[in-house]
Amino acid sequence: MKLNIPKKTTLALALSLISSTSFGAEYLNLSTTLEQAIQNDPQWAATRHGYKANKENIHLASAGLKPTAQVKGSIARNASDSDPSARSLLSPSDDNYNSSSIGASISQPLFRLDRWHSYQEGKANDKRFDAAFNADQQAFYLRVVKAYLDVLRAEENQQFRDAEKSAIKRQLEQTEQRFNVGLIANTDVQEAQAAFDISSVQHIIAEQDLALTLQNLETLTGSPMESVAPLKANAPISPPQPTDVKQWTKSALTTNPELIAAGHAKDAALAVYKSKRSSHLPTLDLIGTYSDGHTTNNSSPGSNESSGISINLEIPLYTGGTTSAKRRQAKQLQFQAEDNYNLKKREIIRNTSNLYRVVNTDVSRVLAQKQSIRSAQAALEATEAGYDAGTRTIVDVLSAQQALYGAKRDYANARYDYIFDLLQLKQTAGTLDAEDITEINSWLATK
Repeated sequence: MKLNIPKKTTLALALSLISSTSFGAEYLNLSTTLEQAIQNDPQWAATRHGYKANKENIHLASAGLKPTAQVKGSIARNASDSDPSARSLLSPSDDNYNSSSIGASISQPLFRLDRWHSYQEGKANDKRFDAAFNADQQAFYLRVVKAYLDVLRAEENQQFRDAEKSAIKRQLEQTEQRFNVGLIANTDVQEAQAAFDISSVQHIIAEQDLALTLQNLETLTGSPMESVAPLKANAPISPPQPTDVKQWTKSALTTNPELIAAGHAKDAALAVYKSKRSSHLPTLDLIGTYSDGHTTNNSSPGSNESSGISINLEIPLYTGGTTSAKRRQAKQLQFQAEDNYNLKKREIIRNTSNLYRVVNTDVSRVLAQKQSIRSAQAALEATEAGYDAGTRTIVDVLSAQQALYGAKRDYANARYDYIFDLLQLKQTAGTLDAEDITEINSWLATK
């Protein structure tokens, strides 16, 4: 499986950053945001380093099948006395001598079935780490997209709150003018004033929400910003392709990285069980040794050199029940891994089906919310005409205005929900990659 391990920031990214800052505050699009997050997000950096650390486990797993070699040496000053009773600090021995030795040994496993299965466990885990990293990468993409969309939601909400506040303010001013000339009662003025006060509070909350979402995005990118590229008015909103949910489910069962990781975890657990079961078997090692020792004793200097090759056989008989307990424990852990795999499989089937329906519902929602804006606009115009004619009250007008801006907010949120849910569907199917982010980026307006 090919992994999309992030690379360093490219020249194109640097040029895009220069271009984005030419307007004063940074104005980032989604692709540039992703590039900056790849370089600066600590959580993603920790994920990458953890993955690289885990990739070393395959080398640790294979070490048990390879030879081991060591060299040892020593130098000593020795003292001896032929008459121990005459030993004294004032009469040191005249039979002191130096000695030195050097030795080497090498051992090659010939038959260690437990280590062979441990190596198979290592290979299964190595594949599991690859799949898990792929899943983490797709989750990272989705996290960046969510943070970006949260800013867009907050920006549009703040703009709608600002427009709503301005509209209510104009309505308040008109109401006060009518009251001053005696056309309406003071009650209408109080109603308009109350609506304006509420809209002012909501406007402050919207500004705070925007600041928080920008701060969250800064945490990902490491760069402060005041604005991001908005979604085009004509961004495509269409049903997911392919249009058959069975094809999405088939793709998910084949390429979902979490399911693949669970499958490799199951294989690793089986290998662990086989390794523990093999601990009951004999082991056979080929061992080679060499040693060379020298002494400088005045009475009998000399050297001693030896070498040998042997085959070491060990037969485990009884270890207090430890070997059998570990074997039974590994068997239950194997069953657990199989259960986890089956659970993950069912969850993916369920999530794929649900997300497919959600995305199609989002498409219908966007169309319905777009129509609701037209209806709310027509209702507002009719209510204002009725108010001018004296058949409607100021409360009716304010309610119609709130309904219009509420419809606009719902329409904007429906579009953002569609984008996020579509990417979630692709993530569940195991197909989400940087190209999907690039496609969404093409739906954004340029400044």
